[in-house]
Amino acid sequence: MRKNLPSPAQFLGQPVPGHAEYVVADRLGSGCNAHVFVARSATLAREIACKVVPVTNLIGADLDPPTWQQEIHKANRVPSNRVVKFYGWGTWPCAEGDCVFLLSDLVRGQTLREYQKKGSVTLLFVLDFFKDMLDFLRELQELDLQHGDFHAGNVLIEDRSASFVAPPYGFRVTDFGVAPMTSGATLLDDFDQLGLMLRDLLARVDYQTCSPEDRYMFDILNDDFLAKGLFERDAAHDERARNPRLLFESLRAAQRTFAVRTAGVARRALSTPFDYLSCEQIGESHALLKELYSDKMLGLRAIEDTNNLVLTGPRGCGKTTVFRSLSLKHRFYTEDDAPSSVSYIGIYYRCDDLYFNFPQYTLPARAGALDVPLHFVTATLVVELLESLGLWLSRYFPQAWQRDEANVARELWTVLGLKKPQQPSADTFAALQRALGQERERAAKKQRFVDDPSHTFGQYFGPGVLPAVCSTLSQHILSLEGRPIFFFFDDYSKPKISADLQRNLNRLLMQRSAACFFKLATESPASYESSDADSKSYVEGREFRLANLGIDFINAESDDKLRFVDDVFSRRFRYTKDYPISSLEALVGDEPNAVSHNETARAIREGRYPKIWGRRALGELCSGDVHFLIELVGKMVTSAGGPYAFRGGTSPAVVAEVQNKVIRAEAGNFLRNLRALPTGQALVEVVEAFGNVASSHLRFKDSKNETSSPPHQASRIEPYEDPHLTGKAKEVYDDLLRYSVFIEDVRGRSRRGNVVPRLYLRRFLIPFFNLTFSRRDSLELSVDDFKDLLLDPKAFEAKKRLKSTTPKELETDDASAAGARAQLSLIDLARPPKA
Repeated sequence: MRKNLPSPAQFLGQPVPGHAEYVVADRLGSGCNAHVFVARSATLAREIACKVVPVTNLIGADLDPPTWQQEIHKANRVPSNRVVKFYGWGTWPCAEGDCVFLLSDLVRGQTLREYQKKGSVTLLFVLDFFKDMLDFLRELQELDLQHGDFHAGNVLIEDRSASFVAPPYGFRVTDFGVAPMTSGATLLDDFDQLGLMLRDLLARVDYQTCSPEDRYMFDILNDDFLAKGLFERDAAHDERARNPRLLFESLRAAQRTFAVRTAGVARRALSTPFDYLSCEQIGESHALLKELYSDKMLGLRAIEDTNNLVLTGPRGCGKTTVFRSLSLKHRFYTEDDAPSSVSYIGIYYRCDDLYFNFPQYTLPARAGALDVPLHFVTATLVVELLESLGLWLSRYFPQAWQRDEANVARELWTVLGLKKPQQPSADTFAALQRALGQERERAAKKQRFVDDPSHTFGQYFGPGVLPAVCSTLSQHILSLEGRPIFFFFDDYSKPKISADLQRNLNRLLMQRSAACFFKLATESPASYESSDADSKSYVEGREFRLANLGIDFINAESDDKLRFVDDVFSRRFRYTKDYPISSLEALVGDEPNAVSHNETARAIREGRYPKIWGRRALGELCSGDVHFLIELVGKMVTSAGGPYAFRGGTSPAVVAEVQNKVIRAEAGNFLRNLRALPTGQALVEVVEAFGNVASSHLRFKDSKNETSSPPHQASRIEPYEDPHLTGKAKEVYDDLLRYSVFIEDVRGRSRRGNVVPRLYLRRFLIPFFNLTFSRRDSLELSVDDFKDLLLDPKAFEAKKRLKSTTPKELETDDASAAGARAQLSLIDLARPPKA
């Protein structure tokens, strides 16, 4: 809807004020806030672009200098010519009110949005675009700039087809900072916007006609960069986060290592055991996923229980891997779907699909628009459910399937309330899937107009439709009897899936039904909204069960941890061709005479810092974050000289000194990357205050719960009472959980008998602060002390850090502190240790 735009006719044929050599000749087009013209100079034989914007559409026009000018100047700071530069501006009086004109180079071509509308695009074009835009983001980052209105309408495809040497097209970026110039709107995130453009381009690629290499790169872009890479904000989990250079290098590495025979066929041999640190990088290679998935994962029983579930755990703990591995479609493709082993029908759904279609969603003011996201999700899930069932039933129950499909389809048309097409094939799952695909698209398009009063809203699926579909299937397909349907929602996390969108969808996802259950994977308890749009609050233990894979791992017995860790690594060694090591024990060894936690604590008191090494130490370092563990061992191998250095047959292959250095270095790297987050400095100060106070307790306080009075060994926080945090304290607390600096155990119980959330320090940070892996002691805090830790960690440390009271103790204290500082220097720890 155009806003305050004057008639374009009054500019045609007129000279540009102050630039009389240029005369406005043609109108290129009009947007919501401006007209764009071609201005020609006969004397200079040159054409330029002239944008005319009403002053009323600009913000800060009454300031000196005007706010909008600052945004224009930013475009001119970018050194490359991919940004369309402005080289002139001025005021153009009009009958409807003054306007501002902006002069820039004229780009012959079309916008990316126009290009997409013309049909399919090649993967080569997508790759060229993606690489060029990553380089553009690199330029902005080096200048500490952002575009702020980065979308397909502001990317121009310049026609260079006449050139003998250049590519037939080039990419130019325009309207730098138009959003804050014209509307006062919040700047859009450039990385998120690039992800949305990449998603739309991939949707235009004809996957079926792609070559095997193009299909491979399509999967890399879709399953790695779109699923995580571009939207990742946590560099402590993925160092590529918000780093254009590393994202570009990752893309180039994927192109160099292409080695598949046909699309969808996995590479049975890994190049190293430390490939594929995330499930997204595996993509649709079902065989490889099966090879690397460990069914010894802790917490698996809770995931497969017949309850609604909210599943949390540190990034990289395997939530995506287990959800995908339990889906019926994955089991079908890997021939692991025999009816005797299928006790439920698993349907996997990746929530980035929600983000792409409902970004920054807010609850609508119009009641009729409330069910639009529910309609989208219901249509999407039913399509996936019908497709999965069609594959499985036709394989194992072909006669019953042939007999029952038409009857079940007729029932589903009625349950869904959709108009059945008048054609012989209407009573089939395939016809239902086509109709539901159209409903999905209808909802996605309608969402764009929820605030437009000229649009009316008809009927949309409410929260009862999907359970009704599942009940109908269970009642009319005998093969499903006793097999509930599990919907696995992956990465259902704020802020990517907004709080309002969660509140809307929770009307469905927290329903309890005998026919279907919902399993929601989220980054942390703070990433899940436990209420709905009807203001109903959902209670853990009643509407859903909460499972934290990090806590499951921390509290597990050592042998159970190692059974899982050994299985993860043995699978990776097995599928790496000619790797000289076949087990984790051969690679890192095990301490022959394990030292007790109490002995370790006494050694630390004396200033003797133990080496952390070996297989059992890796089990202790893990908080369920298998991603970290695999990467950590990979860096140990690199620091030891690589796998070729193992040919000599030493045991263990990586010596203890190297392991210890890498373990301590990675803890330092985690804190360094954490500090780079928007709230990271505050988080680092909290964890350092806790670590320093806990370390002082180990050195100067004895534990009272053992007769031998060993040193107090706290690696967790235990408030006396539930602190009921609000405001800034809650924000800091939620971020500590979101980035898994601490891991919350909601079923903790304080010494006073109160049920309170305990906070466990991320396990691989324990050696950084010279603590032990003992889980016996806690740092017990009052509510006020706990709030002090969150809001003023330095004051908390000054108040709570224990000090010696005699000269001898002071000497020990100073020596220990100096040793700790020397050993734990962030600068030293960030350097790769020498073998």
